[in-house]
Amino acid sequence: QRMFGGKYTTNTSSEDFIDSTAVMGGVQRHVLTKTLKGGDITSVLGGSEIDLTQADFEGTVEFEVTQVMGGTKIIVPAHWTIRSEIVTIMGGLEDKRPAHIQRDPSKVLVLRGTTVMGGIEIKTY
Repeated sequence: QRMFGGKYTTNTSSEDFIDSTAVMGGVQRHVLTKTLKGGDITSVLGGSEIDLTQADFEGTVEFEVTQVMGGTKIIVPAHWTIRSEIVTIMGGLEDKRPAHIQRDPSKVLVLRGTTVMGGIEIKTY
């Protein structure tokens, strides 16, 4: 889903690969697939919210996340293992999930990419 200017758009998706672009606007995605393969998330002067709480996968999947003065919120099940390989320049990544929840080493979400004056927030419901 792509959004160029304007307000947030919401979409429910059962696709295996997530492709989300927000330029001067916002995108909300609710992902339902049980065979998630990965994704590309780009936010430029905008924001993306990707809800993976109903998604599932086996092994390791990778998301390429790029922000320029924008932000991304990724909502995941609390037991997923998140590995960050994000390069931040005047930005940051914050994992707001409870620390006491046991992480499942067989489900690894790898975040790669670059954040320039933006941020990534990982949380759970």
